[in-house]
Amino acid sequence: MGSNEWYTPKWCIDAARQVLGGIDLDPASCEMANRIVQATRYYTEAEDGLLQPWYGRVWLNAPFGRLADGSSRLKLFLERLIAEYECGKVTEAITLVKADPKQRWFFLLWEYPICFAVDRVYFLRPDGPPQKHQFGTAFVYLGPDEQRFIAVFSRFGATVKCVQRPEIFGQGDFWKELGEGAKEVQHATTI
Repeated sequence: MGSNEWYTPKWCIDAARQVLGGIDLDPASCEMANRIVQATRYYTEAEDGLLQPWYGRVWLNAPFGRLADGSSRLKLFLERLIAEYECGKVTEAITLVKADPKQRWFFLLWEYPICFAVDRVYFLRPDGPPQKHQFGTAFVYLGPDEQRFIAVFSRFGATVKCVQRPEIFGQGDFWKELGEGAKEVQHATTI
């Protein structure tokens, strides 16, 4: 059985550094991954980054999987990142996530610029050669210099930002809550 560790490749970190100027914290990492990330401080799985203070310029390649209660680990890390950014403890951040806009946790990210990579990222593995996931990758920026993020990350894919969200977006069954005529709207928007 292989490792569940997927370390970010150097080119992603180099681009993040161009935007952030440096990385103060990686709240979901390990010694091996930090050889590339080179965050001033990182939290290991044993330290549980969700229980530690977050601050400064953050790089986040959050862990996947579920906790014992069934909650998404990724969603918990994203909620924490956004909360710490909104209260000012995190000054800027870039997070790398699965490019899967239909997931509930992805709805949290639409307030920020998102770069959808044109190809899947090859992640470094502790137990073998680099591998890519079966799904795409997106980079999300939280910070004051959106234009810099767009300029740097545009070489990897299209960058988008949501211009309008329905109030029910990400809550419950979106199409059911639209009511009568939802099937026509759903069909029209998926063509």
